[in-house]
Amino acid sequence: MKQYILGIDAGGTFVKAGLFDAGGRELAAAKERSPHLDGRGGRREQDPDALWNAVCSSTRELLRASGTHPCDVLAVSVTGYGSGLWFVDENAGAVGNGILSTDGRVELDPASAPDHETAVQIERLVSQRMWSGQTAALLRWFDEHEPTMRSRVHRVLACKDYIRARLCGDMSTDYTDAGLTGLCDIERNSWSEDALGLLGIAQWRDTLPAIGPGAETVGGITAAAAELTGLSEGTPVIRGVVDVAACALASRVLDERHMSVVAGTFGIDQTLHPQPRTSTVPLLQCRYVTGEAYLASEGGITSASNLEWCCRHLFRAEATNDGGDIYQMCNDAVLRAYGRERLSGMMFFPYVFGGPSGAPAGVLGAVAEDEFDDTALAVYEGITFAHKADIDKLLSGDDAARPSVVRMSGGASHSPVWPQMFADVLGLRVDVAERGEIGVRGAAITAAVALGIFPDFDSAAAAFTPSMRSYEPDPHKVTVMNGRYSRHHALTAALAAVWTSADDR
Repeated sequence: MKQYILGIDAGGTFVKAGLFDAGGRELAAAKERSPHLDGRGGRREQDPDALWNAVCSSTRELLRASGTHPCDVLAVSVTGYGSGLWFVDENAGAVGNGILSTDGRVELDPASAPDHETAVQIERLVSQRMWSGQTAALLRWFDEHEPTMRSRVHRVLACKDYIRARLCGDMSTDYTDAGLTGLCDIERNSWSEDALGLLGIAQWRDTLPAIGPGAETVGGITAAAAELTGLSEGTPVIRGVVDVAACALASRVLDERHMSVVAGTFGIDQTLHPQPRTSTVPLLQCRYVTGEAYLASEGGITSASNLEWCCRHLFRAEATNDGGDIYQMCNDAVLRAYGRERLSGMMFFPYVFGGPSGAPAGVLGAVAEDEFDDTALAVYEGITFAHKADIDKLLSGDDAARPSVVRMSGGASHSPVWPQMFADVLGLRVDVAERGEIGVRGAAITAAVALGIFPDFDSAAAAFTPSMRSYEPDPHKVTVMNGRYSRHHALTAALAAVWTSADDR
C-alpha cells in the first residue's frame, strides 16, 4: 500500500493542491481558479461556494491525474491567506461571502477605527499594528454597519479553517492564524479579553474558535466531503497553518539567520525571534509553527499583485500583438534590460492598492526612447524596492534579527531574473526552492510532522525541500541599485506628502 500526503493552499485567486510521498517528494499538482469579488466601498470578497468547488475540483483532479487511490492518502492539510474573515454557522456553512485580507472597507471608513491612544494600547496587547484587512478591524466594522450579523454567526474563521471545517467539521484555528487576527495574546496563545474590550467587540468573544497547534490531527473527511473531493471518508485532517508560515517553513526558515520573503499577492517579509518583538511593533506577529519562536512580518499589497495589474491594464496590447504569455514576456524583457550597463531612469511606484503614507501609484522619469523592456524593468524594480522599504523597517530596532540569507517564495520567485534583483537590492544571498508550489509543500510538511513521519519541522523541511538555487549579490549591481533605491524611496515620500496635502484641500 502506497502512502501519500495531500496539501492544499487556498489563495485569493487560485486553489492549489499537491501530492507528496511520505519521504517528501512531490508527485503531482493541480490548480483551480477561485477569483475574488470586488465590490463598492473597497470590498474584496470570495464566493464561499466558488472556493469550496475549487478545493473539491483540484483535489479530484490531483487524484485522477496521479492515479492515486483515495485509500492511499494518509492525511490532508490546508493552508490559506491570513486575516480577513469567514463567518460560519453551526454546520460550517458560510454566512455571507468570505472577506479577503486585501479588503479596504475599513480604510474608506476611518470613523470606524479606534482613536490613536486606544490603538497603541491594543497593539501592545496583540504585539502587532492595526490595519484595515485585519479580523479585529472587520469585526468592529460589522458591529457598526451590520449589527444583526453577529446573531447569525457561530464561528469567525480564517480561510484555511473554513475549508477544513467543510472537510471534516472541525472549527478551531492554529497559533499562526490566531496571531494574525489582531485579537490574540501571542505569548499565551489565547484570545485577548482586554483587546476585545478596548475595540468594543467583546460580544464577539464566544464566536472565536479554540486555538491549537498546526501539526495536529483534528478530524476525518466526512461522507459529504468524501463524495465531493474524491477522498476516502475518515482520512485524517490536520489543523494546518497560515500561508505565510507555510511558505517560511517550506523555504526552511528555521532560525534567526534566515529571512523569508514572500513576493505574491501580498509582499510579506519575515524574521524569526526568540521572544515577541517590542522595540518596534511589526505589522504582523505570531507564534511560529514550531512553537519555539515568533514570526515578525512587515509588508503590504505592494508586491506581485501590482505586476498582475500592469499585465491586465498596461501591457495587454503588448501581449495581444505578440500572442504569447505576458508573464514570460515580462521576464524576458527584464532579463534583457537588467543586463544593460546603463539602466533607464524610469521608475514605477507599486501602490495601485495603496501606498505608504498615502503615496500614489504611477510611473516617473519615462522618456521617448524607453520601450517595453524598460517599462517591465521599472515594474519589477519598483516592487523590489517596496519590499526593501518594508525590510528596512523589519530589521530596525534593538531586537531585530540579523539575517545572512533570504529565502524567497511566492510568484516572483519563479522568475529567472527577479530573485537576482532581490539579491542585488538587499545585498544578501537569495535562495529559492527548486520546484513546486511552496505553500502546498508547507501544508504537507505540517501534516508529516503531525503524523509522526518526521520527529521535527527541521528534518521534515529538509526532506520536503532538499535543494534550493542560490543567487549571490553582484557587487557592481549592489552599488547601482543602492543609488536607485535611495531615489525611489525619496520620491515615494515626496509623492505621499504632495498627494495627501492635495486630498486635504
